[in-house]
Amino acid sequence: MPEENRRKTGKEMEDLAAGYLSERGVRILEKNYRSREAEIDLIGLEGRTLLFVEVKARREGKKSGSAAEAVGAAKQKRICRCADCYMHTHGIDPYSTNLRFDVVAITVSDDTEISWIRNAFPYVRYNRTGPHWRVW
Repeated sequence: MPEENRRKTGKEMEDLAAGYLSERGVRILEKNYRSREAEIDLIGLEGRTLLFVEVKARREGKKSGSAAEAVGAAKQKRICRCADCYMHTHGIDPYSTNLRFDVVAITVSDDTEISWIRNAFPYVRYNRTGPHWRVW
């Protein structure tokens, strides 16, 4: 699939996921937040919990695995680093804030299915020796 079509489809799926979450009480704060580390598809608030949401879509019948399986350990680590950047730039202390990392898995077919996987993976704080821009 050409890159332009993939981006358009990705944006449509992210908008679909944002609408789905909004209908369930999540206030969407940001879409496509980018840092040098990665990109977070959606950032929102559910009550007092700050959500970082990865949106994954797959066509039904493809042999590449489910959408939820596409968020492996390396991707989780990048998302956590990007979340660190977001929290730093917005003055959010990760130790005094309820954080959650979710996945919205969309299976595209004649009857599109959306699954919201809460607590899909844990927050892994970025550790580095020596000076760095992160304050925690």
